[in-house]
Amino acid sequence: MLIKKMICEVDAANAEAFAKAQLQWGALSYISGFIKQAGGWRKTIDEPLTAEIISVWENREAYDHFMENEHDSIYEENDQKAVILSIEVTVYEEDKPFVHDLFHNPDIRYEPDWTVLKA
Repeated sequence: MLIKKMICEVDAANAEAFAKAQLQWGALSYISGFIKQAGGWRKTIDEPLTAEIISVWENREAYDHFMENEHDSIYEENDQKAVILSIEVTVYEEDKPFVHDLFHNPDIRYEPDWTVLKA
């Protein structure tokens, strides 16, 4: 399985706009090879706010196809880039038991509306 971890810094004033844009990623549910995405805000009082989002893909080929063909249109349509101060993206491969643990990080306040499941 391929894991994509995104860490985004967002000003508190733009937190609602970021969360609203995050809902647009529901389009992922129809992408071939997509498995799941979830995320939320790190439990911290520091500014800026930090959002952490994890997405899981069947394999590198499915992820690469998505990045080449669908990613940019979703990202540009939701205007999320306008409210992100910085973004750090890590892509790596892991086995299924490890993936389960990714979605149960006690340091993240998961936002149910940010969860996307394969259709």
